[in-house]
Amino acid sequence: MAARPPPPSPPPARLSGARSSRAGRGAAVHAVSSEAAGLGGAAREGVLDPGYIPWPGGEGSGAQRGPGGSAPAPLLSAPAGAERLQGLSVEEVVVTRMQLLEEELSSLKEELALCQADKEFVWTLWKRLQVTNPDVTHTVSLIVEREKQKTEAKDRKVLEILQVKDAKIQELEQRESGLKRDINDLIKRKIAVDEENALLRKEFGDLQKKFKDKRQEVKDSKECIQNKEEQNRLIIKDLEEENQKLSTRCVDLLNDLERLRKQEAHWKKEKYSIDAKIKTFENNLMEARKEIEVSQSKYNALSLQLTNKQTELIQKDMDITLVRKELQELQNLYKQNSAHTAQQAELIQQLQVLNMDTQKVLRNQEDVHTAESISYQKVCFYSVIKM
Repeated sequence: MAARPPPPSPPPARLSGARSSRAGRGAAVHAVSSEAAGLGGAAREGVLDPGYIPWPGGEGSGAQRGPGGSAPAPLLSAPAGAERLQGLSVEEVVVTRMQLLEEELSSLKEELALCQADKEFVWTLWKRLQVTNPDVTHTVSLIVEREKQKTEAKDRKVLEILQVKDAKIQELEQRESGLKRDINDLIKRKIAVDEENALLRKEFGDLQKKFKDKRQEVKDSKECIQNKEEQNRLIIKDLEEENQKLSTRCVDLLNDLERLRKQEAHWKKEKYSIDAKIKTFENNLMEARKEIEVSQSKYNALSLQLTNKQTELIQKDMDITLVRKELQELQNLYKQNSAHTAQQAELIQQLQVLNMDTQKVLRNQEDVHTAESISYQKVCFYSVIKM
């Protein structure tokens, strides 16, 4: 059995391209890691300037963007949230940049793992194709299976992205419903506030009206106060004049008082004589009281006799009243009998007149009957004669 020749080297173009791509990605990963480490050290030292944020440059070397120098073409594009770094503090910038670099590092690691898997798969296929009788069908099936796995991986990623988006959509819908509820609550509060504002406007109008009324009342009060002050001035003037008159009157009264004091001295002298007369009158009064007591006893006896006489007189008055009542009843009975007798006499007279009328009617009827009987007899006689 002949010895199998050594496998030829892979195509230089494809291998060099794959190696350069892998080398570039490895350099990018190394650059991102070194940049993250540098940012962490700068953040710990606190000397990082937000204007000089390092960005990964070409060939895996880290380049800085300065205010004056031009940055080389970056291997990785600036993150989408780089604009949000403006206006933040140093710590916030560092934290945000670290998060972006970690996300980019994880994506680069995933791409590197995929590239390594592609490399191993291509190398396996190349080995299978270098044999004497390569199984092309199996190779094609492996390629199809590999593409199918890639498609499934992409589909899983798309499904995960869609699930994340669905979760975000649900969250946004929940936020939307919450915002709608908040809007409805705000509308209700606005309506309540509008009603309250209307009430406050009405109250403000009422208060303005009351203020106008109060201002008018104050104005009227001021006018009244001015009028009262004018009246008070006139009254004070009158009182001053009256005070002068009273002063004059006081002087006159003092003169009268002096005169009355003199009269009092004179009256005191007369009082002694009057007291003597009063004692005499008191003695006379005692005698008069004794006489009054005697007269009072006589008066009591006479009053008792008068009471007895009045009792007898009252009894006699009662008897007279009874007699008068009986007399009144007899008079009433007499009047009733007289009226009854007059009625009976009148009735008798009416009966007599009626009897006379009845006799006249009977007589007239007898005459009429007699005349009728005579005429009837004549008729009968004439009828008999004719027969």
